[in-house]
Amino acid sequence: MKLTRRGVMAALSLAVLAGPALAQVKPLVLYDDGLQNDWQNWSWATVQLAAPAGSVKPIKVEGGPWSALVLHHAPISMAGFSKLTFYVNGGVDGGQTIMVKASIGGKLVEKPFVIQPKVKTWAIVEVPLKDIGADNQTVDGFAWQAQAEGAKPFYVTKVQLE
Repeated sequence: MKLTRRGVMAALSLAVLAGPALAQVKPLVLYDDGLQNDWQNWSWATVQLAAPAGSVKPIKVEGGPWSALVLHHAPISMAGFSKLTFYVNGGVDGGQTIMVKASIGGKLVEKPFVIQPKVKTWAIVEVPLKDIGADNQTVDGFAWQAQAEGAKPFYVTKVQLE
């Protein structure tokens, strides 16, 4: 089969047009054994970064009513991302009611995703950005907020946007 200039140009045109549709946004890591990619700890809870826990170094979180683990970043577009994923462990107590929220313009969006970590068990959580009002928005953080009863120690690790 002989390639013609016209055939090569047509193939290149298709590749260029298909490029953006085929492009995948790599996961953006917020925390994995430490804060990554300019994310910062702006929490208003008792937080221990890189707490020793076997082979991982999660964030240990505990606090009183309405306290929160808050990971902050300069405003960043969520275009190309569809979910926030992380691992959570309820520690020795488990069952804490935690609301996962996005922060836009320095304010928590009151559209939470509620989780209840299990006792001494790691579980992956996938939070659709649309469920917390963050899809295609510019956010400046994410929060894991305790409720009126506060939060006994729980652990969060491998936090990323996908």
